[in-house]
Amino acid sequence: MDKEFILRYLKEEHISNNENLAEIAELSGLEVVKTLLRNHESMRLNCIPLLNKNKKLMYTVISDNYKSMSVKHLSDLTGLRRSKVQEIIKELEDIK
Repeated sequence: MDKEFILRYLKEEHISNNENLAEIAELSGLEVVKTLLRNHESMRLNCIPLLNKNKKLMYTVISDNYKSMSVKHLSDLTGLRRSKVQEIIKELEDIK
């Protein structure tokens, strides 16, 4: 997973279920949360692995990129299996 790539798409709605990160974002701003996740190893170990489990965030990342990137590249960037990326793309296309 390319953590830096994923963090570019992180919004407050994506961390609303993580009480600690949501509070930091509310008090200090989302950029502070991104900086903490980027620069503090202990937070990365606890929080970054959860990013690819965040369905809303993965849908946002894939939705914004699936027309310009291959399934393999999206899989590498998100840390999701190719079949999961394809499944999300199919869902996105069915919605449109």
